[in-house]
Amino acid sequence: MASGALPPGFPAVEIDGEFYWDGGMVSNTPLYEVLSERPGCDTLVFQVDLWSARGTLPRDLADVAERSKEIQYSSRTRLVTEFMRRTQEQRRLLHDVMALVPEDRRDHPVYRHAEASAAEALTNVIHLIYRNKPHEGHFKDYEFSAASMRSHWQSGLDDMRHTLARPQWLAAPDPEHPFVAHDVHRGDAG
Repeated sequence: MASGALPPGFPAVEIDGEFYWDGGMVSNTPLYEVLSERPGCDTLVFQVDLWSARGTLPRDLADVAERSKEIQYSSRTRLVTEFMRRTQEQRRLLHDVMALVPEDRRDHPVYRHAEASAAEALTNVIHLIYRNKPHEGHFKDYEFSAASMRSHWQSGLDDMRHTLARPQWLAAPDPEHPFVAHDVHRGDAG
């Protein structure tokens, strides 16, 4: 129930005496958890974001509230994605530097400690960002009518078709750039 409790449309949900709102209030996607769980594994991630940082200039207070929400949620997603990119690049660099240490020095405690943080894993994030429809308003985060859901599903299906039309995006990244992110709407990797 708490995962659907989004203010102001739905109140916080009480669980064992504590009140909770949707986890998206703190982090809209679980990318950090996914990549931190097994940092040494090559990973292909499909990250779905229902909020876009790109949008039109607000015309009234309702538009300001909507843009504020979009920026709040999408900026957190981008912050975590960028943090994970830097973390993966640092783990890869540490792995490569450690390969330069002579075998007879690898039993040193500092080497063993660094070994726990090093990783040669490659990460590929396919970032699917929902693009707003002209008929949507500030209530889109809690409007679940059948027509809205069909529209969202169709957008997701269209985005996946465009993504799958670029099979190179699904390939493991180059070890020189161990973390790449692709966005079908921007048509780029970064």
